[in-house]
Amino acid sequence: MTWIATGRRRALSNILSLIAFLAVTVWATPSGAVRPFVTDDARIVGKGQIETESFVGAELIRGQTPAFTLGTLEAISVTDWLQITAGGIGQEYHDKRFTVLQDLVFQPKILVHRSFGLIPSVTVAPSLLIPTSGNRQLWNSFTMAHISWFLFTPEGSPDPYDNGLAIHLNIGTKSQYDAGLGGRYTSKLYWAGGFEVITFTREIRFLAEAFNGDPFSFQDEFPAVQAGFRWYKTPDVQWDLVWRGSRTGSGEGNKVWDNTIQFGLRVLFEVFR
Repeated sequence: MTWIATGRRRALSNILSLIAFLAVTVWATPSGAVRPFVTDDARIVGKGQIETESFVGAELIRGQTPAFTLGTLEAISVTDWLQITAGGIGQEYHDKRFTVLQDLVFQPKILVHRSFGLIPSVTVAPSLLIPTSGNRQLWNSFTMAHISWFLFTPEGSPDPYDNGLAIHLNIGTKSQYDAGLGGRYTSKLYWAGGFEVITFTREIRFLAEAFNGDPFSFQDEFPAVQAGFRWYKTPDVQWDLVWRGSRTGSGEGNKVWDNTIQFGLRVLFEVFR
């Protein structure tokens, strides 16, 4: 049993080391923040900026041991209207072992219209999820439009996305291609909606959303909800604490409530203009 205890200590040490590294990275480099939630917003980062979003989380499913995840996802804007997300690194610690998360992401995001006020901003994004482990015959994808209203920017704020209220809607499809069944392709409707609002202080924002399952998972369906708080310390630094609840299917087809707590941060790096 000594090796089990040692493995647990090593896993905890790795997770704590990652948190410490992320904290040092955010405070030691110029940074900016973007949305952390499943509902995407109709904006892209500035030309020549790399966006990296990192998280640690704990997933609690009734009747199972907790699963701990850590991961990061990167994107770059190559023009004023095109942002490309590519890659993604993730690990899960569950049942005393580490596993690599299954999919790499490739997603071009195109800015159709940028606006602040009653006329919404619009972006569109097709996404491909490339399997790297597990069943490599299943290729997932999703395509959607993002519609956002950025409202009530505080007077004197240098950040146009520093909003008293922001509302976001997503509509599209998520699909799956099964290469093992003669090339069967299936698709279904996807939707999501969320908002962000200033609370008792300008630095603390409340966010909530509902969505038709995670777009990264073809099997996930409604109900799925998230809520949490954002610490908007400056236009360059934002942190998020999020709770997610969703209904997931077991092997017998029953639905169980899946609760996830995540701590995340978003960073922008200037690489060219």
